[in-house]
Formats: sequence, structure tokens, C-alpha cells
Amino acid sequence: MYTDDERRGRRRPDTELETERRPRTPLQLHVPNDVGGFAIRRFVEGIISTLKRSPVGVEYTSTTLLGVKQTQYIAQGDGAVFQKRLYDPRLGWRETSVRQLTVQDDLVARLTLDRPTEDGQWARRRDVCRVRPVDVLRNR
Repeated sequence: MYTDDERRGRRRPDTELETERRPRTPLQLHVPNDVGGFAIRRFVEGIISTLKRSPVGVEYTSTTLLGVKQTQYIAQGDGAVFQKRLYDPRLGWRETSVRQLTVQDDLVARLTLDRPTEDGQWARRRDVCRVRPVDVLRNR
């Protein structure tokens, strides 16, 4: 049931290790998922480091009864500040600036969703978080 993590000297559940071994599209994760909290934090850290060094952004797409909502994060300058772009089908695009820690916390919170949200349609809901080139994100 548990396997030793030799690098950290901790014991980790086998299910968490199995999800790390599964092939996934690089830097893409669906919600809901069966990935453990530790693996999600590592995934988000990988996204943040990629955003800082490459001309890419991260997009979280969620489906609700009111339509598809998108949240995009694009690194600005040295990556300490990010541009957050929100799309709501009723309101259109809105933009604001947020700090890196806010981006990390928001992505971890969204990717660890495991219970119904506002639309009550969790069984059919398939949110996705993926990394895309900045020019693709800006043209959406």
C-alpha cells in the first residue's frame, strides 16, 4: 500500500506513484483526476518554471451550465508577476495582474477539486489545465 520515496525519506501511497507513471500529454491535466496533492504541487511548479523560461502561458478551461469559462496566466518580465486573463461568456474578457504565489495557489486549488461545484454536474464535467503558446492564448 505504501512505497518508500528514497529521495525524501518519506512513505508515499502506491496510488500516488501509479498516477505519476501514467503517460499524460505533457503539461496537461484533466479535472477531476486521481492525482495526489504532492504530484499536483509538482505539476504546478513545473508549469510555473516553464512559464518563466518559455513564451507560453497556462490555460484552465472549465465547463459550467452557463458555458465555457477560461482562465489564462502569462508571465510578465522575470516571472514574479503574471497577467491573469478571465473569459466568461456573459461578460467577455477581463485582465488583471497577480503574483506568482497567487497563480500557484489558484492552480493547485483548481486541480485538486474533488467534489461538486456550482453546476452540480460533476460526473460529466471535464475541466482541463494545459500549457499553450502565448500567441495562441492572446488570439482566443
